[in-house]
Amino acid sequence: MAVGLTIVHIQTRFARAGAEENTWACCVHQAGLGHRVIILCGPDSNIEFYESMNQKVSLRLVPSLVREISPKKDLRCYREIRDLLKEINPDVVHTHTSKAGIIGRAAAASALVPTVIHGVHILPFSNIGLFQKLLYLTAEHIAALWTNYFVHVSYGTRDAYRVARIGSRRPHMVVRSGMEIAKFVAAPWPEDWRSILGIPVGTEKPKVLLMMAALERRKRHHEFLDGFAAATAPGEPIRVIFAGEGEERENLEAHVQKLGLNDRVKFVGHRPDAERLVALSDIGVLSSLREGLPRVVVQYLAGGKPSIVSPLRGIEEIVKTGVNGIILKNTSASSVAREAVNVARDTSMLEFLTKGAELTEVSGWSKAAMFDQLDRAYVEALGTSYNSIGPSEEQ
Repeated sequence: MAVGLTIVHIQTRFARAGAEENTWACCVHQAGLGHRVIILCGPDSNIEFYESMNQKVSLRLVPSLVREISPKKDLRCYREIRDLLKEINPDVVHTHTSKAGIIGRAAAASALVPTVIHGVHILPFSNIGLFQKLLYLTAEHIAALWTNYFVHVSYGTRDAYRVARIGSRRPHMVVRSGMEIAKFVAAPWPEDWRSILGIPVGTEKPKVLLMMAALERRKRHHEFLDGFAAATAPGEPIRVIFAGEGEERENLEAHVQKLGLNDRVKFVGHRPDAERLVALSDIGVLSSLREGLPRVVVQYLAGGKPSIVSPLRGIEEIVKTGVNGIILKNTSASSVAREAVNVARDTSMLEFLTKGAELTEVSGWSKAAMFDQLDRAYVEALGTSYNSIGPSEEQ
């Protein structure tokens, strides 16, 4: 059997979140094809969790690869990744996310890696201050010189790169995030649903707003809570479930206490039964502004729940205002909360949007579709050598 390629993926962190799950699935798929797959990631990664799931994909820690911009650490990170790439001698480097994308591509160019692919999971130059926007645009234009191929999670990010003329002479392909769509269809409620919502036996289930998102500032939970507090009253049968973990949890719990929302806001951390949380909910919400095309929104709709979201670029690919959800016209996270509360109170509107969500076609976000699109992207970038080896004997 022919020897597979050596493919190195570089991502700033490998936590238990959407972008990481997406990259991991692709890495496992490539390892199954017989390629040697290595992930380079920063110290905020849950390496043990991923290593326990598949031994064919190797994860290696890069201590200086951190999310915060630090010229000293970033220069050290560039050198560490460059030296690792010279040691590994990969056929392909596939970078992901903004920070790792810029440093990783620079290191790959220095290490003379023959093929460099960049995965765009988020628009780094969207919805930020002018100085930051110019900084990211400049960095992306420079990094594009070291890039052979771009892979986007949505048509929205692809079009934004075209408008900004980033990598205008390079191929760009959309490879949608893949997930297990089927498990979200008609999933049961969690067995501990009353405990999650904080209601006693015999009490009718309240309306539930679900936000599945890492507890980070860019997700704008604080502002969402402000809007929710202003729109609801103590004891009202509407709940918010925050599903996810992150460095903001303690601050958010304090903010909930300050706003007097303990009876209406519940934190459940990271749970493996996301499909059951979606089933329990009535509306899926997301208030962040810097995303690609969020996996959670696809999951909400796959579970037949309408989505109320901030005006993310490209989100109209899946959410249709007045059909299966609402895309806010303004960028206020508080407005997302207020709109969600209004829909939760309007029984006829909620029923109408729920029916639209149930009829939404989401098969384009299946894992099978993602793998097919990814393979085609690699064949375009590399030629038939990518998939000619077939599955490994161990599969």
